[in-house]
Parts: sequence; C-alpha cells; structure tokens
Amino acid sequence: MARRGLTADSVFEYRDDLGLTCEKQEHIQWVCNILNSLHISERVLSQQQLLLINQKIRSVPTGRQRSLSTALNQVLLYLNEICDWQLPKTTESVFRDESMIWLLGILKKSECANRCFRRYEQQRQTFMNQRWRNMGWTLLVLNFEVAPLPLPYWKKILVDPSSIEFFEGQFTLKVPHYKPIATFSNDNIASFTRYALPSFPLKVLQDFYQLNSVNNLTIKSLLNAINDWVNLDPYYFSPMDPAEWLRTFQSFWHHHYVIPPALLRDLSDPMRHVATLSNSKQSPIGVKKEKALYQAPLQQAWNLKAHTPKTTRTTYWPHKALIKYYLKGSKVQPIKPATPEWDLENVLPKLFFHFTDELFTEGGVKQENLQPRSIERYTNFYHNLSSLSFYDASEPEKLHQWAHNEFERLNEQTTPWHLYNFLRSASHQELTDHLDLSLFERPELPSLVDSFRLDVSQVNRTVTKLLSSPNGNAMQRLFASVAVLLGYYGAMRRGEILRLRLSDIRVSAQNKQLFDIVITHTPEGRTKNGKTRVVSALMPASAAKLIRILLKIKSGSCGNKPLLGFEHESIHVRASQYLYPATQALKMLFGSKVRFHHLRHSGAELLYLQGLHLVYQRQEGHLEDILQDDATVEMLTHESCIQRFDFWLERRPFSQLNTGLLFDIISGQLGHANYATTRRNYIHGMEKIVPLLKPACRQYSRAELRYLFDLPAGSNDISRILNTLSSEYSSLSNKAKKQFQPILGESQVLKKLKRNQFLIKNNILPIKKTRSIDDDFASQWISSMPVNYFDKQITTFHYFCQALFTSLNKGDLDFNTVNAQWHHLARGKFFSFTAKERTALNTLGKPEVIIHQPQASSVETLNLQFQCQCNQKVLDAFIALCHVGSFKHYKANFVLQQNRKSLKSSKLNMVKTQFVRRGDSVNKQITQTGNTQLIITLETQMPSKKLKPILDGFFTHLTTKLG
Repeated sequence: MARRGLTADSVFEYRDDLGLTCEKQEHIQWVCNILNSLHISERVLSQQQLLLINQKIRSVPTGRQRSLSTALNQVLLYLNEICDWQLPKTTESVFRDESMIWLLGILKKSECANRCFRRYEQQRQTFMNQRWRNMGWTLLVLNFEVAPLPLPYWKKILVDPSSIEFFEGQFTLKVPHYKPIATFSNDNIASFTRYALPSFPLKVLQDFYQLNSVNNLTIKSLLNAINDWVNLDPYYFSPMDPAEWLRTFQSFWHHHYVIPPALLRDLSDPMRHVATLSNSKQSPIGVKKEKALYQAPLQQAWNLKAHTPKTTRTTYWPHKALIKYYLKGSKVQPIKPATPEWDLENVLPKLFFHFTDELFTEGGVKQENLQPRSIERYTNFYHNLSSLSFYDASEPEKLHQWAHNEFERLNEQTTPWHLYNFLRSASHQELTDHLDLSLFERPELPSLVDSFRLDVSQVNRTVTKLLSSPNGNAMQRLFASVAVLLGYYGAMRRGEILRLRLSDIRVSAQNKQLFDIVITHTPEGRTKNGKTRVVSALMPASAAKLIRILLKIKSGSCGNKPLLGFEHESIHVRASQYLYPATQALKMLFGSKVRFHHLRHSGAELLYLQGLHLVYQRQEGHLEDILQDDATVEMLTHESCIQRFDFWLERRPFSQLNTGLLFDIISGQLGHANYATTRRNYIHGMEKIVPLLKPACRQYSRAELRYLFDLPAGSNDISRILNTLSSEYSSLSNKAKKQFQPILGESQVLKKLKRNQFLIKNNILPIKKTRSIDDDFASQWISSMPVNYFDKQITTFHYFCQALFTSLNKGDLDFNTVNAQWHHLARGKFFSFTAKERTALNTLGKPEVIIHQPQASSVETLNLQFQCQCNQKVLDAFIALCHVGSFKHYKANFVLQQNRKSLKSSKLNMVKTQFVRRGDSVNKQITQTGNTQLIITLETQMPSKKLKPILDGFFTHLTTKLG
C-alpha cells in the first residue's frame, strides 16, 4: 500500500474553509515534500527535524524564503490541529501569533456584527408574518441561531435534508467533515459532528428544503445570495467575501454569548470535534455472554508468574475451520465452529477467529457482504505473524511493541492494510481493548477519534451488572465495579487504575463523596506524560460509599499495595481479573464497539459540562431534556459543580477566579499537556455545548408561535396552542390574552412540534425520557454474596461471604490475614470440590483441622490431617484429591504407623512410590498394638485466625452430607 504523503490541497482547503490566509499552493507543497522526505512514521516532529527543514528554507537565496517560512508555519498548524501531531515547543509562539491574528480579525468585525444582528432581529419580527423563503435569509438565520460555520459546510447542509436528525431529546444538525476523522467512518456512515438545532432555524430550514430542490449549489452562489440579501432594507451592507462573513458571525457569538476564543474555534470549526453515534441499537445480552462474565480468560491466569517460554507445538488456527464452514454451507456442515478458548502461549488464534467471524457477520469497511474467498484472502497473513502470549497481550506496552514490530517486519506491499484491520478488530476484544490504533495510522492523515460516550445511568447499569452477577466472588465484583467508577468519575486510564495504590487515594475530610487521587510513577509503570497529577473525583453517594467500603476493607494494609487486587497478583493478572469483566459488562450492555477507555472519555465530558455550568451559571435542569438522564442531571447541580472544582476554587466564589483558565484546568485533570488534545479526542459534538451558552427559556411572540406551528398569520387558533403551552394563559382576561407572550423552554415547544408532518414523514420518534433509578450499590454488593461460608444445601465453601465482611468491619479480622487466607484457599480452588473429589474426601474421612506454629513465623497456620488405612482405595482417593484435585498445591507429610508384627508388609513402599509427590515427606512409626494406619497432614499455610472453627464446621457438614 503506497503512501501518498502530505499534500498542499489538504492544508489549503482547511485554511480556506476557515477564512485563514494561505500561502501559494506551490510553497505549501514545497514544505509538504520536505516533510514527506523525512519518512516520519509517528505523529511527532522533533526539534532536530524542524531545524533541518528551516536550514533548507534558509538555503533558498531569494525572498521566497519568507513565503516558505510562512508556509511551514501554516503546514505545522494543520498537522497540530487536524493530524494531532506533537510539535517542538518553539512552535508555540507561532501558533499564539496565528491565534492572535485570527482573534484580531474577529474583533475588527465587532461593530459590523452588532449592526447586522440588530437589523436581523428587526427583520425577524417582520418575517413571522410575511414568511418569505430565500437562501440568503436562511444563511443569516443558521449563522446567528445555530453556529458560525464556513460556507462550504452550509453548502453540504443545504442540499441534504437528512442533515436534520432528532438525537437525544432535541433536533440536531449533522455537519459532515470534508475528511473522515471518526473511527466509525466508512462508506455507509460518514464522519460528522452535531450542532443543536432550535425550533426557529429548524422550521426555516424545513421550509427551505420543501421549496428548493438544489443540488448544484456553489460557494459563489451562497455568497451571492447572502450579499444580495443584505444589500437591501434594512441592512444596506456592502458585499463581503466568505472570510469576512465568517469573522462577522464569529464576532457576534464571541460578544453576544461571551464565548472564549478556544470554545469559539470549536464552535466554528466542525473539524475540531466528532459526534457520537446513537447507542439505541444495543447488542442483546446473550445467555452465553452472561455466563462468561467473571470467567478468567485463562483458567490458570491467577497463577501466572512470568512469560511462559514458547514450545515447538503446532498452532491450531480455528478461523480456517470457520471459513471452511461458510464455504461449504450450513447444509454440508450444520454446526458452526465454536469460539476457541484463550491460549496462554499465543492469543492470535482466538483473535483471528473473532476477526473472521466479524467479517462474515458485519461485512468489511467498504462492502456490507464479503465472500468467503475474499475473507480467506484478507486473513491469510496469519502465518506470517509472530506469536503473541497472553502475558504480552495483557500489557499495553508489550502489546504495542509487538504490533510495531509486526508492522516493520512484514512486507509493506502485501499486508499492512489487512494487519491494520486485524488490529482494529483486536482493539474491540476484552483482552486487547487497550490497543491504541492511533499509533498505526498514517501520520499525514487526520487522526481518527473514537467518540462513543456513556452517561451516569449507563455507568450505574454497568456497575449493577457487575455487582449482581452470580459469577465470580464478592471481592472480584467489588474490584471490577470500583474500576468502572474510577474510570468514569476519575476519568482515569486503565493503566492508572491498575497501578493505583492504597496511599494514592484519600477521602476528602469535608465531603465523603469527594476523593483526591494521586496518579504517579510506581514500580509497575510510569504515567503517560511522565508527570504526576492529582485528580479530584466527585461521585454520587452510592458510588462513593462503594469506594469507602473498599478502603475500609483494606485499612491497615501497606500503603504501597494496589487498591484493586491482592498482594500476590501481578498487574496483568489484575487486568484479566478485574478490568476484563468490566469490559465484558460494557460490551454486553452497549455493544461490541465499547471499550473500557470510553469510561475516561465519558468522564471527561461530564467534567467539561460541570465546568461550563459554573462559567455560565446554569441551573442543573438546563440540559435535562437533552441529557434524558436524571442521574447525570444530579451531577450538574451547582453544588456538585462547585465541589468537583473545589481543588481549584478553594472555597472562593467562581467569579473571583480567572475563568479563562478553565479549559487548562480541565486538561490538567485529564493529564493532557494542552487543551487541544482534550477538545479533539474527548469533547464530542456541540449539541450539548451550544444550549449551555443560551438561556434555558426565552420569550416567544404570538407571531413566532403561529409560524412554528404552521398557523396562518393572525390566526386566532394560536389560543389553542397557548392553552397547552402555558398553564397561566387560561386564567388571563381576554385583553391580557391578546398581549400574552409566553416564556418557554425549547423542549416545551419541541413536545408540540413532534406532531409536525415533517417528523412523521421522516419517522422521527417522540421524545423519550430515561428515568434513573436510585442505585444502592452497597446493598447490591452485600446481597450478591452468601450469608455464611456454607449452608445446608450447598457443598461449596464461600470464603467471601457476609460473615467474613462482618468480622472485617468489627476488627476481628484484618485484610492482611484475609489476603493470606484467600491466597492459599485460591490455590485449593476455594474448596469447591467436584463430585469425584467429594467421593474421594468421603473415602479419606473428615479431616481434622489442626493449628500449626511454624518455626520461622509467629503466625499460626492450619493443617488438615486425615487418618485412614493404607490401601488401594485410599490411594485412589488421595490421587483424585491431592495429585490432580483441589488439594494438589498443599504439601503433604505422611506418617505410616505400623504394628511391629507387620513390618514386612509393602505399605511403606506403597506410600513412597505411589502416594508421595515431589516435596512431600514420609516417616514411619512402629506401634506395639493396633492396626496399621496412614496419617496424612496437608500444610495449607493458611493463617488460622477465625478460620479453624469455620473449616471444622464445613468439613463436618460436607462429610455428613456425603455420608
């Protein structure tokens, strides 16, 4: 796949759309050629590379040098803004100068913008009765009431009625990007962003679509239309070019809505943000997926110590059987091949199976249906790849290193596109969803944004799913749920959550729902930007209580131990035990494309909305009908917003701070060096932002309401509409009714407009409101676990039960003891015996639980002692239970007590050759009387504290039930 490289067309088109001055294309292309010759493989330009380019520019002997220097700055700005390149700090001053020039151009249009808007408002009142339809008028309405956009974007919107879309409680305007910058972009779904579409511009645009059937609009025709319109009464403006008009509209928004420059650029440049897709079409929760929740990706994952060396065994590739199944057809081969399990030595076979299955069921990027032979061709590079172990796949750095190595090693002409598609599939699998695809995209192309987001209720649903699952144990459910809460409310990366230590999180003394989280370097890894930051995380009461429960459980443990997990677990084991189930739950509820990292994206958006609520002093209900989620609205109360930013406010009124720093403060909380990264990758669309800039309610004239509801000018039928819109209207006198102009919210008007024939024709559903529930996570967690360690009906030993946590809460147990007991119980599979093992246990007899005092330790431990005969039946039972069963990890001490009259028997040889395993010990005792018996003592190394009577009762219950 040959690379085209950076071209002047992309840079010129971007700057021209925004009305920015641009050097000649030949100068831009000269700079692009120099950059292409450097063969830069990542989105980073080093200081040395910049010096090299400047040296080549200075080598030009003529005044063309100045033009090339300007062209370089313009190309670098494009690479930074659109392609997300990291540039040397020496370029920051150039970008500041460019921003100042841009803002100065806006300020120069202040008087023109003010005059134009005053006359627009005057004409707007006249319009309500005369109701003309004109392209120039439509452009004025859209720029003043929706957003100040460049003419090329309005050109695309005005020829496409599908640009209007009802989305999340309001009408929106879908604005297409001129180049794809969304991960969801393909031939069926184009990359776009969204803007809120209020009722008045909505109606004007609908009327324009109904009257006009224009497919040949040009920028010139749009410009002529708006210039011709303002050349008449009441404007009498001289013609302006596209850049001047854009600056005029930007100036209006800047001053009228008090929008800071950074947000104004977001508002007026659709390429700076990507809308999220509707998540209404969610994958149903399959029974099989439900059962798989909390099942470790590998049965031996909890016991992984290090990378397992490769063997010479032949790798089995199950995706080949899947292709064969589709080639032959279901009639020839009725049973579809089952999804394979994860392989410890190589996870690629299962990843390829998923990749192949997706190609069959979902199609390719460009074609909806693919032939089996095509899919076989797209996947036939599998044998060229190096194996990827489970351990390396679990570690982000090792996974990325493996992918980079494969890209560099494989032939560029044959596999890079197929390999990239395979990696795209892998990034949506639970095990490898931390794969960052931006590292493998062509750096000269716009960087792609993954814009999925979740609201508070969806996060609550995920936590509820994790807590209420019958699978896993109580601590696993707690750890996984806390990981979700930290990912969302702390907007933390998965690695930051896994490395978080007990000493890194503390509850605020003033507010138990507020947590200060230190994200810093640990022996397990470093922060992404190499710096330490402190995150302030405000959570709802129920979520905060769950965090405090975990901190209470682990109180007394060493501060440098991980918050999530047990002491003996490595970071990749913790990832598979706690983050893997969280990812599984997200995919079950919201579709296969959701990743754990989307929690961070969603938390960043919540933080951004909280900040804007403070700046514009909005009430919590301002976005209520747009958010459609009471739980999210509750996080946007003035009190919640103040508490969330308390680390910055320090109990000072918000008005006393430099609000211009807000975006930098938000970026700092996310660990971003600058706001550009935050706004591009984490702020999705403008449909929630623009409504925040405007008051929640405004006054509607009777004439405007007649227009909106398709009533003739002067119609008295408006009284019927007013009766339904305003409760006070009916109580007014007839004279007062004629003067009445209601103050309404946009949603009140929309609820009436939903009956509009346009909405019915386009199959737009009525507004639906999702009511949140009062989730009590602590109660859900407690009710998900057994009351006691065992009961009369069940033969399984449940270590993590309500009785254990009661002891922890009272202080009868500490987590260090629990950690040690759990570790040694886990090695015995929690005493969860199979039917065969229970039979073997019945043969050996009830074990006596003995307290043992090791010589090198002050902690008393427990031993299990069996007294039994030494015969073949006992040997078979011991093999089933201790050679391959639940007790196989416990060291055994054998004492053969023989009567002095039977010393010639072969019992001792039987014990030494058939009973004993590596590490076991054998002793012989001679007795004067009695039969020969074998005493087997299993050293569990479990601390005995509080556990001896519990195990005594359990084995009594178990052997009695078996008997």
